[in-house]
Amino acid sequence: MNTKGYVKLGLAMALASSALAGCGGGEQTKAGSESGGGASGQPVKLKFWTNARHDADLMKTKLDEFNQKFKGKIEVESQIMTDNYEQALQTAIQADEAPDIFNAKMKLKLEDLVKMKAIQPLDEFLTPEVKSRFGDNLLKVDRQNSLDGKTYSLPNYGTTWRLVYNKDLFAKAGLSEPPKSMAELVDYAKKITEAGKADNVYGFALNMKTPAAAFERGLLPMVRLDGKDYYDWKNGKYDFEVLKPYVQALKQIVDNKSILPGYESLDIDPLRNQFAAGKIGMYFSLSAEPGVYDTQFPTKVNWGVAQVPTLDGGAPKGANYINGGASWLYMSGKSKHKKEAWELLNFLYSDDVLVPYYEQGKGISVVPSVLAKAKEPTLKNFKEFAPKDDVMWPAYPVHKIEGKPWQNVISETILGLTPLDKGIEDLNKRYNDGLNNEEKAGNMKRIVEPNFDPRSQIKK
Repeated sequence: MNTKGYVKLGLAMALASSALAGCGGGEQTKAGSESGGGASGQPVKLKFWTNARHDADLMKTKLDEFNQKFKGKIEVESQIMTDNYEQALQTAIQADEAPDIFNAKMKLKLEDLVKMKAIQPLDEFLTPEVKSRFGDNLLKVDRQNSLDGKTYSLPNYGTTWRLVYNKDLFAKAGLSEPPKSMAELVDYAKKITEAGKADNVYGFALNMKTPAAAFERGLLPMVRLDGKDYYDWKNGKYDFEVLKPYVQALKQIVDNKSILPGYESLDIDPLRNQFAAGKIGMYFSLSAEPGVYDTQFPTKVNWGVAQVPTLDGGAPKGANYINGGASWLYMSGKSKHKKEAWELLNFLYSDDVLVPYYEQGKGISVVPSVLAKAKEPTLKNFKEFAPKDDVMWPAYPVHKIEGKPWQNVISETILGLTPLDKGIEDLNKRYNDGLNNEEKAGNMKRIVEPNFDPRSQIKK
C-alpha cells in the first residue's frame, strides 16, 4: 500500500460569488447599519468567519463590545460555518471575497495559505508591547504561526495532554497518588484491575480504534516529557528506537489483562462513557475532558488529572507538548481594510478577551499574561491542563512515506502481530528513505535544529 504522510489540499474550484453566502450553512449576525461599507461618513465593514461553536456566546458578546467601541468607524459582521469551512474559505479566497479575519484552526496548512497569498504577515503591526507580551517563543513557532521569519497569527489556546484518573478506584486499590514512572503505570493498572474485578473495573484504557489519536494522547506526551522524539531534531533523521520502552510498558498492561476489553476497536467517546460510569482507573487524554464530563458525559466520579509519567519517575528532562497553540486568527492578505482588521485582531487578542476565554473553559491559554491574571476556571479540573511542563514543539517534516504510518505499526506490536524490534527497524528505514528521497528530489528541506531543547522554553 502506498500512503502519504500528508494531505495536499488543492485550491477550490471557482464558484459563482453569489453562492458564497450559503457556503457551509453558516449562521450570520450583523451589527449596525446595512449601508455603505467604506463609503464617506460610513463605518468600515469587516467580515469575520469562524468554524468554532464552543466559544460562540463569548465571541458574540466581545464582538458586540467591539462594535460599540468603534461605533461609526468599524462594524464587524460575523459568521459561524457549521460545516465545509475550509471549502467555503478556499472558494472565497479564489473569488477574491475572503473575510477580513478568519479562524486559523483548520485543516488548511500555513504553507499553502502563504503560497496562495491568502493571509497577511502581521509583523508591521506588532508593537513593542505586543512583542513583549507574547515573546519570540510564541510569535515565531516555525511552520505553525511563522514562516520564513514572518508571523501570520498570534496564539490564544491549545490542546494539552494529561493522565486522567479515578481517585476512588485508586483509593480502593490502596493507591494514594497517580503513577510517576512507566513501571508504576503498569503496576497501578494491575492493582486497580485486581481490586475492581467483582465490578468489572479495569485499571487502564486505550482508544486504539484510531492509533494516531491514541498515541497522540499518551505515548508522544510521555516520550516528549523525557526530552525525546521519534524525529531526532538535532541530527535531522528519524529514530523510532526511542519509543521502545514506552511501547513495551503499554504492551505489558495488555498482557497483564489490565486494560478495558475491546480496546483494539475502542473509540474515545465509548471510553469516556465507561470512565464516567466508574469502570476505568486511568487513561490518557486531552484538555477537552473537563467539558466532556460537565455536559456530554456528566459523572459523579471523583476524578483527577496529572502530568503523564516519565520513564524513570524522575523530574522531566523535556516538555510535554501543546498542540495547535501557536495560531488562532488570520488576517486576509487581500483585505482592503488592514488597518481596521488589525484593530479587531488587537482587540480580540487583548487580555480583556483572552482572560474570560480561559476562565470560562473555552480553551487552555498558552499566553503568560492571561494565566497570570485569570481566576480559577469554573470547569472542574480545567486548570490542571494549563501549561506547566508544556511547550509548543516544532512541526514535523512533511514528506511522502511508503507503507503504513508509524502509529499503525506500533499498534500492531502492542496487539502482538508484529515484533517490536522488527517494527522499529521497518519504520526507521521507510521514514528515513522517504525523507532522503524527498529532499534529494527538492520537494522539501530537512529540518535540523542543533541546539534543540524544549525544556529551555518553559517559563520559570
